[in-house]
Amino acid sequence: MVRIAFLGTPRPAVPALRALAEEGVEVVFCNPDRPAGRGRHLEAPPVKVAAQELGLTLHQPLSWKAPETRELWESLNIDLAVVVAYGHILPGWMLDSCPMGVWNLHFSLLPRWRGAAPVNHALLAGDEETGVSLMRLTPGLDEGPVLAQSRRAIGQQDTAEGLLSSLADDAADLLMDQLPLMLSGAAQPVEQRHELATYASKLCKDMGHLDWRRPAAELHRQVRALWPWPGSELRMAGQALKVCGVGALRACYRDPGQLVWDKEGAWLITTDGALELTRLQRPGKPVQPALQALQPWGASGLQALT
Repeated sequence: MVRIAFLGTPRPAVPALRALAEEGVEVVFCNPDRPAGRGRHLEAPPVKVAAQELGLTLHQPLSWKAPETRELWESLNIDLAVVVAYGHILPGWMLDSCPMGVWNLHFSLLPRWRGAAPVNHALLAGDEETGVSLMRLTPGLDEGPVLAQSRRAIGQQDTAEGLLSSLADDAADLLMDQLPLMLSGAAQPVEQRHELATYASKLCKDMGHLDWRRPAAELHRQVRALWPWPGSELRMAGQALKVCGVGALRACYRDPGQLVWDKEGAWLITTDGALELTRLQRPGKPVQPALQALQPWGASGLQALT
């Protein structure tokens, strides 16, 4: 009997785990519980919650450099491993330990957007499509040969959160479609065109500032790409105003660098037009419809931005 392991941590890894559970996955690995929320209480990662619901054996090693982690893994005699957003760099000895390979579901159309945040960077760049790549893991960063891909168009209102949720389901379907080949040893992945590679760096809070000097379409993508984290924000009346949703783009002949609102909506005026703001969040307040969030400054108004 083939012994299968699954390695993943966040919510987008859960659909693939649930699909693989029907094929007899032996054991699950995920990151340790982390402090979360204002109380900083330990919170179990979504893959742990799903694994426990499925009654699967679970391990949460702190490090793959620790001798006890290697001892544990080697004691399991795993034949095939599936990795989805696990959050660890896996050592070469582990990649070599599975006779049927260690396979990764990566949320991009490799070799485009290797790295930590491929969905966000696809949105930021204005890509028309993205997808999921099923690749055999090698020591290089997302450089392994690709067995199969699924593709998904990027809509004009897609956010990183929503798009990643759809891609997670696509990943589960792709895995189930290709698993018979992987289990039979007949899988023949194809080497990537490494000269075409682009890289998706980790996200950071500094990426969230909305600069009205940039085109409105770019800011539209920025808000959608960085939702829900790290988020996008404007500086207005001396405080940060988080932009949580955007709508239409339109021509505008007002001076750029202003936030304008009335009963028809709220608009950020840029150098080449106007960007509709649909949801905003003031400090210490929940996310609200834009006009509701702007009520402290009046039912209609105009504010210069910094």
